[in-house]
Amino acid sequence: MEVVSYRQSVFLLSMILPVTGHFLLLPTIFSMAGHEAWVAILLAMPFGFFLGFTIFRLHMIYPKSTLDGMLVQTFGKIAGKIMILPFAVYFLYLTIITFFGIVDFVQVIFLPETPRWVIGTAFYLIVLYALFVGIENITRISEAILPFIVITGFAIAISTFGEKDFNNLLPIFEEGLFPLFDAIILTVGLYGEMTLLLMVQLRKQYESSKSLLYTNSLLVLLIAIMFVGTVTGTLAVFGEQLVRTLEYPAQSIVRLVSFGFVERFDVYGIIVIVFGGIIRISVLHSSIGKSFEPWFKDKGKWGVHFASVIVVVLFTVFGIKNYNHFISDYISKYYPLTALISFTIPPFTWLIAEIRKKVKEKNATSQINKN
Repeated sequence: MEVVSYRQSVFLLSMILPVTGHFLLLPTIFSMAGHEAWVAILLAMPFGFFLGFTIFRLHMIYPKSTLDGMLVQTFGKIAGKIMILPFAVYFLYLTIITFFGIVDFVQVIFLPETPRWVIGTAFYLIVLYALFVGIENITRISEAILPFIVITGFAIAISTFGEKDFNNLLPIFEEGLFPLFDAIILTVGLYGEMTLLLMVQLRKQYESSKSLLYTNSLLVLLIAIMFVGTVTGTLAVFGEQLVRTLEYPAQSIVRLVSFGFVERFDVYGIIVIVFGGIIRISVLHSSIGKSFEPWFKDKGKWGVHFASVIVVVLFTVFGIKNYNHFISDYISKYYPLTALISFTIPPFTWLIAEIRKKVKEKNATSQINKN
């Protein structure tokens, strides 16, 4: 069985979630909250900490299980096998929007003359190879790339400082809190992607460890910092009116940067989106496969992978008409709904698991006292 450590889980999720925040959600959160988008991200943080705590407790109660096993142990074999299916649909949806977004981004920004099927085919060949080598090796790639991305990201923020007007971020609560509600829910959906941690077998370093609580909290902070940094930087440079018209605002700010002989820093966008996308889709496909493990065991592992790849490609080709349809329906309408899965089933499972644990401990104590 493949396992990753608590520390490695931070690197892995820190590569996966910024892909969503940096290039899938930016246009939508700007259209929802305008210059107050960064405020909505900060207000959503308590939800992220709550889910991080829920994941920590579930891993402490079921240290040797992933979510499929946790559901079966908490609700029984039949109910558990049924309750994992919404997550299979959830992960499949995330894979579809990521795949469409990456192919569109690469073609529009870097390879406008290249047919989409060529980009998509090359991308999925790498994803299938990543699935073949496994989660542990994917995680090690994350460990190697993330420091470069973080350092480069700070360098870009500093180099564009002179072009920023932070008055573009003000005023806050101009029309009260209610207009930010949609943007807050959108960001809650982003934090909800942390449920991927429940699909990874974590290495438990020592009994009664609280390390996972710390790493989950650190992960929430990193996600918030990276998302807020991108949102505020883009708003400060372009202003609210212009930023609403950009398809890929984060890439637009990267193109303003020049370091000596490097006139445009496009390589940063390529590394973040392409490598992050490969890691993200590989982990999502692995999670889809795990969701069906209670139904097919290991016998159908590659069958599920290939079937899900076919569904993703068909949906991308025939289900999404163009970029505007993608943003207006698949991101603005459907993405906030994912919070209904990520913020209901795991907390409910944790609540029932805690009750079962307490009852079991009470019965064990009573039995000892009788003896």
